[in-house]
Amino acid sequence: MPSDVVRRIAYWDAKTEPELVMQRLVRVRQVMRERYRAQQVMLVEIEQKARGVLNAANVPAMFYIFYLNFAREVYNRRLRLAGPSLAREVNVLLEKWVGRTLEREVLERIRDEAMSVRAPEAE
Repeated sequence: MPSDVVRRIAYWDAKTEPELVMQRLVRVRQVMRERYRAQQVMLVEIEQKARGVLNAANVPAMFYIFYLNFAREVYNRRLRLAGPSLAREVNVLLEKWVGRTLEREVLERIRDEAMSVRAPEAE
């Protein structure tokens, strides 16, 4: 076997040693838990706002899951992107869900009202 492969396997063995992984997790678990909690609080708030939009738009309950999935995808992008990059990425998501037969106007309201993401500027 090439030495690069042997080195990579040795590195993987070292970083996945159960006792060492456990020690690392014990050290960072509380911080990880608080970050997870904060993210869940924000996500639930966004989902509730999106449900409000869906209620106001008289969307049948059987379609809620699809609109909420759009909101979750936007939320995920919002964690990593900002500004024009975020707006363009959210527009791609919007088109994806329109292509799956969701109503553009409802998706735009979720984007604007629940997610507070602006539509991309015309270039």
